[in-house]
Amino acid sequence: MNRLLLSVLLVLMGAAASGQQPAAPTAPGATPPAPRFKMVVPPGYEQVKGEGFTAVCLARDVGWVKQAVAGVKPATRPTTMPADVLKHVTENRAAVVKQMVADFALADDKQPNAFFDDGLIPTLKKLDALRPSLFLLVTTKQQLKDLVETGWGEPRFRMNRVANDVSIDDRVAMSLDREMDDTVLPAFYDERQTPEERGKKLTAEVQKFKDDLVRTIAGEAQPAVFNRLGQFIDEQVFQPLKLRQDQMWLAMGVNGYFGGKYGSALTGVGRDVWVQMMTYEDRRFPVSSRAIDLLHPADASTLRPEAVPLYTQAMRRKSIAAVNKWATEKGDAALTKVLVAVRAKTPADGAALVKLVQELTGADLAKELAAQ
Repeated sequence: MNRLLLSVLLVLMGAAASGQQPAAPTAPGATPPAPRFKMVVPPGYEQVKGEGFTAVCLARDVGWVKQAVAGVKPATRPTTMPADVLKHVTENRAAVVKQMVADFALADDKQPNAFFDDGLIPTLKKLDALRPSLFLLVTTKQQLKDLVETGWGEPRFRMNRVANDVSIDDRVAMSLDREMDDTVLPAFYDERQTPEERGKKLTAEVQKFKDDLVRTIAGEAQPAVFNRLGQFIDEQVFQPLKLRQDQMWLAMGVNGYFGGKYGSALTGVGRDVWVQMMTYEDRRFPVSSRAIDLLHPADASTLRPEAVPLYTQAMRRKSIAAVNKWATEKGDAALTKVLVAVRAKTPADGAALVKLVQELTGADLAKELAAQ
């Protein structure tokens, strides 16, 4: 299979997809970030501009490469592009802000509006503006090897002396928070092919690549909404409560439940779909949520470092399932009533929190939180 068809591995570096804060500025004395990688056109090669990409080929190949590039059509745009999601967010913002104020018993709408103005909307605008600087090196495998042996293409192209072949970094790495590197990908052809055959193959491969890339970017927009919501709820609602480890089920569960509620309104993805995704128990997952006792969770220091995130994910799944059942039976107002009480006075421990939930809302969550 052609290398170009394997290159749609998108590494989206930035706060939007991960739900994490942008990296802190480089500390004095620390190693600065690597400089931006820029494409250097090899000697004897020429550039052929296309829509959203540039083909680079030997001068003798310019004719058929131009025809191939001209045959590439604009990529098919899904209805979940960042611009589409941003429109949905803007239209439903006021209703969600009102829900947030009520659900979290906030004094005013200052924090929810700041979430939209300073977090979510700028993130979606950055996603919408993503335009990777893409170069396609139209070449044969031998021509590429000859180029790399001269030192061209470092660090994305390296000569593997053991395998006597070229090692290629074929990731399309896109960032929301810094100027992106030029991405250079090889588009191989066979010299035994006619120029017409080469052109048809190149057109088809570039077309597929562009369509895949657009779908990948579109696939980041809706998760960005849910991730930003989770970050906001955690930072503004639960971190100030300073809950104990045996009370974290409340933070995880309510965050997932209300995040699904608001995310559904802002993206059109059904809340039930979101909850199902967040609570789905894949048998292949190494940590079962059923075996976790949320009132007596394992101390992270007793787990292997690589197991901590897996255990946390399992805790989150079980917490969301428990809170979803609670809210389904008692209503969203039950969650708000408990949050107000916890904000006024944090219960002594997990058992006391379960008792508070039962006293205020009539729901006994002990079974849902215990190991099964």
